Amino acid sequence: MYLKETIDNFATLSNIIKILKKDAQFNHHCIEERISQGTELFFDKRRDYFYLVQSGYVQYRYEGSSGQNFHFLVRPGNFPFLPIYQEDIPHNSRIEALTDVIWWRIDFAFLKKMLQLEDPRNYILMSFMARTRRELYAIAVQDRLSSKKRIYFSLISLIDLGFRKDSNTVELPIFLTYDRLAELSNTSKGYTSKALLELRENEILISNKKPWVITDVKKLKNLLDADSLPNLF
Repeated sequence: MYLKETIDNFATLSNIIKILKKDAQFNHHCIEERISQGTELFFDKRRDYFYLVQSGYVQYRYEGSSGQNFHFLVRPGNFPFLPIYQEDIPHNSRIEALTDVIWWRIDFAFLKKMLQLEDPRNYILMSFMARTRRELYAIAVQDRLSSKKRIYFSLISLIDLGFRKDSNTVELPIFLTYDRLAELSNTSKGYTSKALLELRENEILISNKKPWVITDVKKLKNLLDADSLPNLF
């Protein structure tokens, strides 16, 4: 067993870059790129590069073995994908820039070599595995909820990516739209609009201008009964 703080402190963006810079060939294998909002990259099982997000947000979507699509929102300091073994790489996946993004494009072989040399305890891989395990758990929990509660769940999940104006009021990420929320909640845009109308009428949400604002976080969590969903919020 490991302390969470030990792994989290080792797997920070600054420490990963510090590790990679120990090799004199760093600048030949790691390129800093600017990606415009809306840019999409598509992948098959061949992976020549890893991407480490420095600023901005991306959505990583892949098709599971059952044909069902899964998607994750990736924040700064994280890899959208970091497969543990070859068979773990999905056949089809894509990255979409939800905002303007700066990331490091890192050669696959170079990253593998440096992790073997500088991270023999696999802290960086374990950090990635812990994050994706939490995300998959959240997907499993959300999938069991009603359509309306899936929408509430998605809104609450986005709080940590927003700006907390006070203890009970949060500005949601600027990239959030009706279409995006419907996709995250696995509901139709029409049903999402109706659910948000109810939240506005109950003075829980302002969504008629950007950024959207949750004006009563506590009341929204009560609607979801968030306390019954352990280790998520």
